[in-house]
Amino acid sequence: MARKNKKKNKDSLKHAAVATLYSSIFCFIIGASSWWSGLKEKDTIELKFSETNILETKTYESLVSEIMQDSSIQYKTNAIKKRIEEHPYVKAVRVSSHYPSQIRIEIMEREPIAIVNKDPMVFLDESGFVLPDLGNLNKHILPAMSNFNSDEDFYPHGKKALSVKVIECISLLSQLKKQYGELYDNLSEIKMSASNEIELILADQPTHIFLGNQDIDSRINILKEFEKELKPKSISGYSYLDIRYDNQVIAKRRHS
Repeated sequence: MARKNKKKNKDSLKHAAVATLYSSIFCFIIGASSWWSGLKEKDTIELKFSETNILETKTYESLVSEIMQDSSIQYKTNAIKKRIEEHPYVKAVRVSSHYPSQIRIEIMEREPIAIVNKDPMVFLDESGFVLPDLGNLNKHILPAMSNFNSDEDFYPHGKKALSVKVIECISLLSQLKKQYGELYDNLSEIKMSASNEIELILADQPTHIFLGNQDIDSRINILKEFEKELKPKSISGYSYLDIRYDNQVIAKRRHS
């Protein structure tokens, strides 16, 4: 009987010790959470931005300066994410808090691939999202889009352009940039005629390339094959190339 009581007391002590340990851990977690959520501005919260390529980080820093005056770090992270997401140049953003007092902000920016030739000029990214000129226009050498609808209502900042023809040509430019980089890099202008035919103008000479308004993909492939046949010469040696007719290229050599 004494042996049983002794074992019983030992088990009780073991259970009590385990309960005390769990209680201590729970209290520590609660205390740490309370400290973290109650972190004040006086504790000097550090904002750490990821590297950006399109706009300087100070542009995004200015967006959240007022938010940093709030007392709750959890509120700060949520509010910062929401505020930065609203910027037209931001494609995605991730905001996270890190012990003891750092907020990290990772931004994926929209990259302009063309300029709409209107007043004021606007950038468009590969999906047709409208990016306003924020003083960074001279940092990018991009093809200009001419003879498109210039109504300001068709270009809402941070949203897709509303012109069907603009979106179609942006899709073409995006395809060229990915699959025919040499041509995209040499583009000075993409024009839309009154009959909705597409004309490309190269920066080199310039060379005018008439694509028409149908089967644009197949005509780009014809142009690509034609340029391969010219190697080591280039299509810049021609004043114009007309690819509006099936499986042929009408070309005019540039006068020397």
